[in-house]
Amino acid sequence: MDIFLMFLTCLTRLSRYTFPAMKKGIHPQMFQEAKATCTACGAVFAIPSTVKEVTVEICRMCHPVYTGKKQGEARGGRIERFRKRMAAGKKQEK
Repeated sequence: MDIFLMFLTCLTRLSRYTFPAMKKGIHPQMFQEAKATCTACGAVFAIPSTVKEVTVEICRMCHPVYTGKKQGEARGGRIERFRKRMAAGKKQEK
């Protein structure tokens, strides 16, 4: 039998099959335009959620990982950390 004919017979069999529907009344209502508010910077976003309003402590607009701010300052370079250790060691010797 030709592969194309086999494919067509499979399609006709699937078209006759009815897929079961999701159960009614057990799924939460989905809000496509829910309002998310950041308490740190005050930014407001529209996100899909199961509740109408969401407040978050920090968002992508003010998080240091996403913005790149304060990340280098908090970590410091290798040379600066070495100099701090050396200065602390010299103070302890005196």
